[in-house]
Amino acid sequence: MATSDVLTELSKKALKDGIIGGVITLKRTAPDAAVHALITDMEMLEDVDSMIPYFPDNCANFIKRITKVAPPNKPILAILKPCEMRAVVELVKLVQIQNKNIIYATFDCYGTIARKDLKDKEIPKSQEFIKSVSDGKFELREICKSCDYIRSETADISYLTFEKDTLIVAQTETGKNFLEKLEVQFVESAPDKGLKSVLDIKLKAKTALYENLKSECSGTDNIFKTFAHCINCHNCMTNCPVCICKECFFESDAMDFEGDVFLDLASRKGGLRAPTDVMLFHIGRMAHMATSCVACGACEEACPEDIIVGQIFKWISENVQSIFEYKSGRDWEEELPLKTFREEELEPK
Repeated sequence: MATSDVLTELSKKALKDGIIGGVITLKRTAPDAAVHALITDMEMLEDVDSMIPYFPDNCANFIKRITKVAPPNKPILAILKPCEMRAVVELVKLVQIQNKNIIYATFDCYGTIARKDLKDKEIPKSQEFIKSVSDGKFELREICKSCDYIRSETADISYLTFEKDTLIVAQTETGKNFLEKLEVQFVESAPDKGLKSVLDIKLKAKTALYENLKSECSGTDNIFKTFAHCINCHNCMTNCPVCICKECFFESDAMDFEGDVFLDLASRKGGLRAPTDVMLFHIGRMAHMATSCVACGACEEACPEDIIVGQIFKWISENVQSIFEYKSGRDWEEELPLKTFREEELEPK
């Protein structure tokens, strides 16, 4: 049985036995495209490959929408990448997901291929991808190359594809009960030999990425150069799972001015670029969501100008989160930094 077929068969059996009402997973819509889908018909799971190396968007956005008005009355199994699971945890803390009747399943993630690199090609099957990724046959998204959150510890169920025996681990009572009902073998503690091996490679890539970003993007001139092609479309904001303001300041009337104001702004430097407020937008967005960024790279995938916004946000947010000794989506119980007060938190050490 192919690696990803384990999750498919598990989903089929859960649907057949009436344990769940539906499955959220990736489903191909074309040879070079796939979407997250809520599937209730077992037959529609026949050609599903939950682990294909494709990132249409962060699935936490879909779960946010499904639970916004009211969570489902019947459980739904959601099969997520670790970065998507991190976003779910963060959105629950931000009171954006009603965390009821969703059973979370994740798998060890080798990474994904940029959508633009798959245009007019075929998304490789997960089995083929896993066998070939270490040989360099497939070029990963830059943010995936340096991802050090490649196994989730917050899901109900985790499929340990890095380990020799590809085990399923139950990480919560919900996960344990679910697997027991399905009569599926599982373990309650995860081995990490395979994880450490993959993680070593990812950490080296992250160090190299951060060194490059520090060299290429530090300083006013470099950051202006990096965002020079930005058209202020706000795609990065729209696709970000943790950018959650119901009314965005940058899309509100607060950004509308009389013509004389634009003339005054232009006269200060002799000219005013259009679209305006590009850097204000990026710096403002970065400032208010850096503590919750999960480095999924949805922003970078959505950028029509191929700006490395995801890599920059990953770098900045990790530095910001380290100040608070926080890691977004790491733990269900860990308080959001902006909700926590420590008298000596920002004192110099």
